[in-house]
Amino acid sequence: CTIGSDFLSHDKLLIESLVYQVWFYSFFSIAQITQAQILAAYKVSKEVFIGDIKRSEGVLLLSNTYSLNKASAGDFINCLKYMMEGRIFHRAMSHTAMDYFIGSIANDFSSDALGNALNALQQHIDYWEAHYKTNAISMRKVLDKYQGNTLKLVTAESLQLQLEQDIAKSTNLSSTERLKRINFSNPEPKKLMISVTVYQRNHHVIAERLKMAAGICEKCKMKAPFMKAKDGTPYLEVHHKQRLSDGGLDVLENTMALCPNCHRELHFG
Repeated sequence: CTIGSDFLSHDKLLIESLVYQVWFYSFFSIAQITQAQILAAYKVSKEVFIGDIKRSEGVLLLSNTYSLNKASAGDFINCLKYMMEGRIFHRAMSHTAMDYFIGSIANDFSSDALGNALNALQQHIDYWEAHYKTNAISMRKVLDKYQGNTLKLVTAESLQLQLEQDIAKSTNLSSTERLKRINFSNPEPKKLMISVTVYQRNHHVIAERLKMAAGICEKCKMKAPFMKAKDGTPYLEVHHKQRLSDGGLDVLENTMALCPNCHRELHFG
């Protein structure tokens, strides 16, 4: 019985040794990859992810053109796919490569994609530290670098600003690439908890300003675009010249009655 246990222990140690050797040579190979190869690996991995080329074509391209071994090329392609989907990945990548991949995802894709990538990286770090009984200090620095920008308090204003930035990025894409990304996107919208600061407005100021306007926009001087269904009064919006959030006072002198178009123009024009 003891001899059998010794054989089992020996086999277990042998298997663990082989696993470690495979991990060591894979990690060492990736750690030695040059900056130029990292840039190429991201570019090709991105092309595979959005469907411009097949995975097998990407592996051959990185191997033949950029001298990456095929195992490392495949690992890079898989890592980007898992990061974009917010899924855990197990294979190693240098912190330099990870920094470039995360930064490029932030520049090339939406804030949702960045969030997925950071979630995948967190899962990878947790797995790595638990499995190899070590601290992934360099990887945690990469995570902290980008997570610091995403953990800020989400407000309605910051959410709108992020949406506008994402729209600007999308506008720079071709229709073909934009449609590909639509096909890869989750059609179910995410739900977010946001912090909203609401200013309780003086209803007397609103009522008086609307009476003074008498149904005429105080900017374009045109009649209100329609009558409200509930009471038949002209639809105008009372605007603060200096926003209440910027220290403006809720007084008649700081207000204007505007049609919706003029109101939006003052905010976004």
